[in-house]
Amino acid sequence: MAPYAPEMAPADAFAASRTRMEEMLAHLSGPVMMACTQEVLEDYVTVAGRELMRQIMQDQLDARAVAEERRREVTGADGVVRTRAERGHVRLLATTVGRVEISRIAYRSPAVKVGNLHVADAELALPAQLYSRPLQRAVVHEAASGSLRQAAQAVERAAGQKIGTRQLMEICVRAAADIDAFYTAARQADRVPADAGELLVLTCDATDVNMVPAGLRDATRATAQTHAAARPQPPSAQLADRERAGRRRMATVTAVYDAAPVARTAADILPRTPTERAERRREAPRARRREVHASLTHTAAGMIAAMFDQAHSRDPGRRRRWIVLVDGNNHQLERIEHEAARRGVHVDVIIDFIHVLEYLWKAAEDLHPTLPARQTLVAAMARILLEGHSSRVIADLRTRARARGIDKDNASTQLPGLQRAITYLTAKQPYLGYDLALALGWPIATGVIEGCCRYLIKDRLDVTGARWSLTGAEAVLLLRAAIDNGDFHTYWEYHGRLEHQRLYTARYQQNFTTTA
Repeated sequence: MAPYAPEMAPADAFAASRTRMEEMLAHLSGPVMMACTQEVLEDYVTVAGRELMRQIMQDQLDARAVAEERRREVTGADGVVRTRAERGHVRLLATTVGRVEISRIAYRSPAVKVGNLHVADAELALPAQLYSRPLQRAVVHEAASGSLRQAAQAVERAAGQKIGTRQLMEICVRAAADIDAFYTAARQADRVPADAGELLVLTCDATDVNMVPAGLRDATRATAQTHAAARPQPPSAQLADRERAGRRRMATVTAVYDAAPVARTAADILPRTPTERAERRREAPRARRREVHASLTHTAAGMIAAMFDQAHSRDPGRRRRWIVLVDGNNHQLERIEHEAARRGVHVDVIIDFIHVLEYLWKAAEDLHPTLPARQTLVAAMARILLEGHSSRVIADLRTRARARGIDKDNASTQLPGLQRAITYLTAKQPYLGYDLALALGWPIATGVIEGCCRYLIKDRLDVTGARWSLTGAEAVLLLRAAIDNGDFHTYWEYHGRLEHQRLYTARYQQNFTTTA
């Protein structure tokens, strides 16, 4: 049986748009606008033009509503056949040009109490919430780059839509829902093979984020509550240091990238003589095809395992040299060694040279009162480290400690910086082979991951006064990482397909894109 005929469309479905356009042109031709400044002209065209575009969209949607064909029946995933059709069911949609009304046919069951189905919603791929996908996309970019208040103001300026900060965060949380699945699928897809001579660099770090109490890990929240109960204080407008420390949660950041090896020497990094300073220095290996990820919900162990998954997807045949750059965190080193052993892959671990320099500076501050003397000592020891003689540096520091009458029992109180440097260099000595790393062209600093921590987390989540919920902070982190990786456009299409499947494909038994 043929479908019911649609209602008769008006002779000109866009009559309202044409009328508004003529009114706009008439106003622009009038004496007031002909004598106005360019600023006034541009402001008027922006506002009136946006309203014109909204009217065009509204007219087109109205024409589609009139032309919508009534189906004999629509069967949902619940197995209920809906045979009753009612026209004129309207829903609002906030778009980048203003709010429009969408009228469509609702299919109902006269016998069973179940929800209505709207085939036109599926054909238009409408979102479940009020805001259109282009508006959601604009919100994501603004909320991921600045504070929610600034994002609300930017969206209002660009689209004329007033959206509250709570709604902005809800949009971001929904938008980030499929990012983990997207990257899991991407790792399983074929990748562009890299040159076997290129280095595969893995690096990770962690930094903290100020959270609301409900967003803290259980151990952190319990410790903060114990300290607060043990040392009560009168109400104050400022937080004590111990209160600040109990309100932060660690986020793990990982990055995987390719780099062509660039052989260097210690003189390229720390030239000692005038001749070495005059020579042209070779630059460090440059990162290519960097992929960064960050999470507050996943543990460091889970993030490092995912980092190895990324590396495996780039080099499944293990033809390349895998380099791991870290700052020396013991837990990270343990998890890296565990993952490498579990997968049977050889990795070369290098401790960030800049991090080592910080320990040398702390030791120099304990040993010398003047800045020039400290600089001389640090430069000399750093050069020795770069030449591969870490044992000489450790022995020298121990000799200096003994010369000042310092032993293990009182070193931590009299010369804490010196003792920490000795302890750190001794513990990390297996990872201080900078001479070999430079000769083979490996990077020896974690600038890539340090920059990722600053950009992904500190620049956005550490703004003054911000305290985050776990779901909100995680969503912003995931979105910022996808944008920084250059994957957001591809992800948004992927997310749209999954949303359509969840909202519509799974709710209908028959193909809703064709008439019955």
